[in-house]
Amino acid sequence: MSNKQRKNSNTQAAKPALLDPTPAKASGIAFTLASVLPVGVWMIVIIIIQLAGLETHIAVSETEKISKDWYRYVGFLISPLAFAIVAAAYFAWLKKPIKETAKKQACHWKYYVIAIVMQIGLFSLSLLNSKFAEFLERFGYKNTDIDLPNMDGARVIAVIFCVAVLPAIFEELIFRGILLDGLRSFGEVGAILICGGLFAIYHQNPIQTIYQFCCGAAFAWIALRAGSILPTVLSHFVNNAAIILLTKYGLDTFSPTVFWIVFGVSILCLLGSLAYLIFFDRKKGEVNPNLKKDKAEMLRFAVCALAGVVICVVTWITTLVTGF
Repeated sequence: MSNKQRKNSNTQAAKPALLDPTPAKASGIAFTLASVLPVGVWMIVIIIIQLAGLETHIAVSETEKISKDWYRYVGFLISPLAFAIVAAAYFAWLKKPIKETAKKQACHWKYYVIAIVMQIGLFSLSLLNSKFAEFLERFGYKNTDIDLPNMDGARVIAVIFCVAVLPAIFEELIFRGILLDGLRSFGEVGAILICGGLFAIYHQNPIQTIYQFCCGAAFAWIALRAGSILPTVLSHFVNNAAIILLTKYGLDTFSPTVFWIVFGVSILCLLGSLAYLIFFDRKKGEVNPNLKKDKAEMLRFAVCALAGVVICVVTWITTLVTGF
């Protein structure tokens, strides 16, 4: 074999075939599927509802157009179901045993504490949502509130399970587990920022985009340092559960004094958790070999995730425009 033939052979061996999985390629495809599949599942559900003749039972009345609780629950269960399908396909393609992957999620207890403290701190940034909403409302924008099921009495437990527990598990599995694994080729900072950005545009809520970016980036940072998504599952649950409870009981129950005290504590928690991660969590000069930049993997991720990014961005813009 000539030197040229050997060189071509080595080059072909170094480049994975189109259908051969790599972490970046699999993660990029997973993001695209996670962006498309919920819509597909929702369309199937609508067809089933129509075939079963249940469309007349969706609203309490035609005049009020108030959805019944069962229909609201179906809406909140669509994404976790779609994410579960995407995760199953991902693990099957990469031939990763789910049990073995789950065992590797064990991490130091300090990251659970950091995740909770940082989440308390992130609540202070939620004021950005209201300020941005007020800015857009000057131009005629109308914000649409989340239509939660009835939360009277013990029903709030069912709402927390469907709106806080399941999304925390499956969104963290997709974004801080599967997606972040493919983003390691961008380095730590790149992976954190991209993961936060994709998390924000996926939710397609213009009002909450900045807050969701901050949460997504913070969760990615903690997941990388912990080597586990379990702390971020906990913080994600705390975030969603707090929103549900505040929706149920209202912010008006807090006096201005109490509100600003809570806000001050939240700011201190945010600054404290950031300071710990930056200055104390990692020894100076320590390098994680799994976070080295790889241009080939970067390109694979970008190509495979492009369709999902386009879909999310177009939907985000559409949501913003139709709000005026």
